[in-house]
Amino acid sequence: MNFSDQKLSGWAVFDLDGTLADSLFDISRALGRVLQNHGRKRVSVAETKYLIGKGPRTLIERAWISTGRPADHDLVHRLTNEYLQEYRYNPKGGTLPFPGVQEGLRRLTCLGWQLGVCTNKDGRSARALVAELGWSNWIKVVVSGEETTRKPDPLPLKLALRRMRAPAGRHLFIGDSEIDLQTARNACVEGVFLGHGYGEFGKISRDRMHFMDTSVEMFSWMARSGPKKKNSPSLT
Repeated sequence: MNFSDQKLSGWAVFDLDGTLADSLFDISRALGRVLQNHGRKRVSVAETKYLIGKGPRTLIERAWISTGRPADHDLVHRLTNEYLQEYRYNPKGGTLPFPGVQEGLRRLTCLGWQLGVCTNKDGRSARALVAELGWSNWIKVVVSGEETTRKPDPLPLKLALRRMRAPAGRHLFIGDSEIDLQTARNACVEGVFLGHGYGEFGKISRDRMHFMDTSVEMFSWMARSGPKKKNSPSLT
């Protein structure tokens, strides 16, 4: 069955780090350089995983708390900018797609899905990563953490859907954290939780939520279920 021939419409918006891309090593080494520059002890890759969430500013705040005295507002601002610069110094190749992502994105596009990204990552790094991994032909819209409010506020997800010109059809938001599920719920969008990422599922209700262990499982489910017609949320 060719979904595009039936003029069915489906829009899928993805989180980036921990959902489509395994960027933990790059995040950890950039954070480690910032900590070392300021006389702090580097944290391990495993420890970094538990500091990630709500974007780079929160990463810095949590890292400073975990390695000594917390940083004040002005210092966090300066350290966040320093981290973003250090992250851009990372050589290419440190961040890789999770298994099945390349083929999954290509297949969904062939089936009629329109794809985008909504991330708390900074926009310059997010767009560069999408291009580096060769996803630009499939992912046309990237909404980043500094453009509006941050997830779990629904505004960035709604902005992504608007830029994708998605007034009606099936809308999904796929992520690896409870914050992503809360974002989907706040935007009245179907949520998908991927267990292979960096986040944890908390106590949020499972109503209108789907739970997958891996990206391979998730892409297979999306291909089978197709971009079905569903009631559209308000994007205002």
